[in-house]
Amino acid sequence: MNGPAVVANFEDGFSSSRLFAQGFSFTYDDVILLPHYIDFPADAVDLSTRLSRNLPLSIPCVASPMDTVSEASMAVAMASLGGAAIVHCNNTPSQQAAIVRSAKSRRIPFVSDPTFLASSDTVSSFF
Repeated sequence: MNGPAVVANFEDGFSSSRLFAQGFSFTYDDVILLPHYIDFPADAVDLSTRLSRNLPLSIPCVASPMDTVSEASMAVAMASLGGAAIVHCNNTPSQQAAIVRSAKSRRIPFVSDPTFLASSDTVSSFF
């Protein structure tokens, strides 16, 4: 993962006092993304970031810790895209652990070097 160099006293996240002391935040209504011409290939764009020192993300997306949003199925979907989901707190710790176990047991494997066949190929030509 290419990204900024890790600073020696890198904090693992931000404290709530630090986040709220900045005096502002953004919502979806505050940001507009418009298409525009670029002079580099789209696959050269790197959106990777870190949720914490030990948790890299391929995309800067985290599902909300709401009981109507982040259950095991959302955690699996977010992880398959390179993001994360934060399990909500409306369950007991054992229920939260069960959601995490369920999501991790349903990990979708990533095939880094897939083989493609033409519609005229037979299964035996693959093996």
